[in-house]
Amino acid sequence: MNLKEAYSILELPQPSTPEEAKKRYREFTKKYHPDINKENGAEDRFKKINEAYQIVSTGKSTDREEMHRQPRYSTSNPFGRQVEYQVENINLHTTISFKESVLGCKKDIKYQRKVKCKECQGQGETVINNGCEKCHGRGQVIINKNNMIFVSTCDKCGGKTKTTPCTNCNQLGVLNAETVINVSIVGGIQNESILRINGMGNFIGSFGPLEQYTDAHMRVSVIPEDGLSIDGFNVISTISISLLEALVGCQKTVKTISGDKYIDIKPLSRNKEEITLPNLGVSGTGFHRVILDIKYPDDTKSLINVLSEKGN
Repeated sequence: MNLKEAYSILELPQPSTPEEAKKRYREFTKKYHPDINKENGAEDRFKKINEAYQIVSTGKSTDREEMHRQPRYSTSNPFGRQVEYQVENINLHTTISFKESVLGCKKDIKYQRKVKCKECQGQGETVINNGCEKCHGRGQVIINKNNMIFVSTCDKCGGKTKTTPCTNCNQLGVLNAETVINVSIVGGIQNESILRINGMGNFIGSFGPLEQYTDAHMRVSVIPEDGLSIDGFNVISTISISLLEALVGCQKTVKTISGDKYIDIKPLSRNKEEITLPNLGVSGTGFHRVILDIKYPDDTKSLINVLSEKGN
């Protein structure tokens, strides 16, 4: 849900004061609260009203595209013109196995991004030397004092500069470049998680000696493993056994992230009882928890037969 939709749900003009939003929120929650309003759709409307109020009150959208959409940035270099960049997000994607999601892994990710043009220092044009020995033709001088950078107009040439369009980047200030990064994915990551990779997005400008880049966002898809799931630091699976096997005990094979393992099921085991296998969970330190699912006979006669077999 984006900000515009939130105002529409609350039937408020955009923008509205916090007092107006709070008043409307109270009115609607009383009207559509599930304990009061039993009409079809009232509960869904109540949930949307709550979400809309959170967005309006904080100004933060829950719409994924709007969250990642970025504005225009502008920057200026002490020696050139102001340049405005239309910054695009870097959205990456990788797919990993269930085992990799449990133990963690590293992935080499290759992608294209916009980097600073070194020829013009991201300005789209280069400064032509005006012949001044003091500022080296730049028109400005830089003084580094106590780790602080000060820029001032050159008093010898009066700051006069000449520029020529940069042909290396066609006056854009940026170039497309192939980038390869090695991303560490920690154990226990969930399917469709988004990882933020600091400073590995597109160039947005230079501020003094520092080059500024946006972040890259990588979506991680996990290939599911039938019968296995992650819960906290543990891997969970369920194994079905008969009532007779639960009563007399048995040995079963279970699938784990390290291959098939044998487990001993003790006599008189109970339904939902767990058997834990150490060092087979998240990052190789958690547990693999095997939950017993006992299949009981459907009728009394079958139950009697099971008990008779146990007695024998």
